[in-house]
Amino acid sequence: MKIQVEFLSGGLIFPEVEGFIKGIIERHAEKAMAVLPFENDFIIFSVTFSEADEIKAFAQKTDLIKIDINPKYFENANPKREETIEQLIYIIYHEMHHSCRGYVGSLPAGQEHILINSIISEGLADYFVRELYPSEHVLEKTNFNLAEIKDWINRVGEVMWNKESDNDSWLYGGKGKPEMLGYKIGRYIMEKIKEKNPDLDLIELVKAPPEKIIKLSGIDFGNI
Repeated sequence: MKIQVEFLSGGLIFPEVEGFIKGIIERHAEKAMAVLPFENDFIIFSVTFSEADEIKAFAQKTDLIKIDINPKYFENANPKREETIEQLIYIIYHEMHHSCRGYVGSLPAGQEHILINSIISEGLADYFVRELYPSEHVLEKTNFNLAEIKDWINRVGEVMWNKESDNDSWLYGGKGKPEMLGYKIGRYIMEKIKEKNPDLDLIELVKAPPEKIIKLSGIDFGNI
């Protein structure tokens, strides 16, 4: 599979930064590609330069990952440079897992984004990053506090087979729910799978349906 990196400057021209970012993407995408069962002939990373404070990324299709990034954070003198590099690396592995799983922004006709599948997909992607790039930044970013989310895990069973809504608070937090709640529940599910199936390689589950994931976790939603 070929890796293509395309830049949309948005009027911001940083040729030296482009080469540096391209190198990071290619290096880590190749590492992810070596272990994920991709069926694509190619994958495109479409990088848009903006003045945003944080990197934003989205696996739009199985062969297209969009990244929105502020190039100034990659300049040598910028105090956020190392943190931004680590965040970009996290994003590469995380979004490539989504692309390989096929659970992306544009699903085939007749398929919908279901909340529990979104939760599981985020958990799988985060644990994939932890296994391939277990840096201090990644381990901290993909951590969770069970006490913070336990009551919500007991309640998510009531809605988890619903269609995911835009900016769903069960996934991203808000409306009284902890920040990035669904991601944290997904990580909890992966932790339980690893606890109950210590010899299982989570990469084997990249295309597994949510029913299989839940069974492997042994979680009785509503009673943890």
